[in-house]
Amino acid sequence: FPTSFVPDEYQKGQTKKIYSKEIRKLLKTIIYEDKNILVLNKINGLPVQGGSKVNFNVDIALPYLSKGQDNLKLTHRIDKSTSGILILAKSKEIAREMTALFKKNKVYKTYWALTINSPKDIEGTIKLPLSKILIGRKEKMVVDMKSNKAAETKYKVLEKKDNFTLLEINPKTGRTHQIRVHLLHINTPIIGDKKYGLELSNRSEKNFIRTNLHLHSKNVSFTLQNKKYNIDAKLPAYFKETLFKYNFKIKYE
Repeated sequence: FPTSFVPDEYQKGQTKKIYSKEIRKLLKTIIYEDKNILVLNKINGLPVQGGSKVNFNVDIALPYLSKGQDNLKLTHRIDKSTSGILILAKSKEIAREMTALFKKNKVYKTYWALTINSPKDIEGTIKLPLSKILIGRKEKMVVDMKSNKAAETKYKVLEKKDNFTLLEINPKTGRTHQIRVHLLHINTPIIGDKKYGLELSNRSEKNFIRTNLHLHSKNVSFTLQNKKYNIDAKLPAYFKETLFKYNFKIKYE
């Protein structure tokens, strides 16, 4: 996707024309839709919202993602580098309800992460508060025991091959970069994590620094408007290729 900066007023008037290819590509990522929500299987590298170095993003494409809908609303965010489920609401009312479900931890989220190293325990819970610090000109999240930003991440080992581990992750809270920082803290950095990954670990598999982040929002379940939802998003091709390359046996479709 383009990353050069375009003034906001130009974007608003010409979004569909400028980004027609990107919008068509984004339409292909829709995996579920009903009268209340629309769900994307967001690709790695696509920002959910804009910024000073961001041009195309999900937010500016919302008016073009559902026929007859010009009021789609974001209900949550996932990192630019993370792939998987992104839930959009079709009205302000549904957006408020979905946001409330996320805040009350009533959306059960399942991620898959492929890591270097393996946790000491087959399954466990990481409860470590986080805070944001500035390193040079870059912001990073770090474990900070003095912080009031509580964060909780459950994990379970699904399979191990050589020095790589496939983890199932269930974050109870939704702090920025929570999964990535928590896994790094227990010495299991996620493959392809350029911000919190191998450059900060004890290993030197430089090839993995150049790959995509192997963190995928695979499933969500929740109840909205008395309807139970259980939505699954397929793994991206590069994630599946890595599992195949290292002979993981787990079924992922």
